[in-house]
Amino acid sequence: MKTFLIILSLTVLFGACAKQNAFDKFELSATKELSEDNIQSLKIKQGDKVAGIVNVIYLNKVLPDLYKDNEYFYVYYYMKDKNATVHFELNGEPSLLREELPSKNEFSYLTSFEAPWSKYYLLGFKKQGNVLKLSINSDTAASATVTFVKDK
Repeated sequence: MKTFLIILSLTVLFGACAKQNAFDKFELSATKELSEDNIQSLKIKQGDKVAGIVNVIYLNKVLPDLYKDNEYFYVYYYMKDKNATVHFELNGEPSLLREELPSKNEFSYLTSFEAPWSKYYLLGFKKQGNVLKLSINSDTAASATVTFVKDK
């Protein structure tokens, strides 16, 4: 009985003092949840070696009210070779918009990741068909291709 009262007292003491619990960290807005479900991560490879990592969000699906006239992507990547130049193509065509963003930017709320050593971009391409193949190529022959299929 004594042990039960001690445990009960400690539980009430620590439970009453807590303003939030671990489950508060799992509450996501509808937009954040949609972006987390649609983010694609891929290794940028140079032969068999990993040269970097890229993460891509298809903004037309996550923010359809803002991005509907062309194809838009939020891309952030890390390359081991800091001097590597990276080029983006969608289905073999170059981007119409390529805006480099700071690590803390207007799209930061869409992901759970933010690092000063990564590079962040907003990319825009002309409207394409249902299958979108975004290619990331570096001048060091490292590459990766991310495929998105639009909802019908």
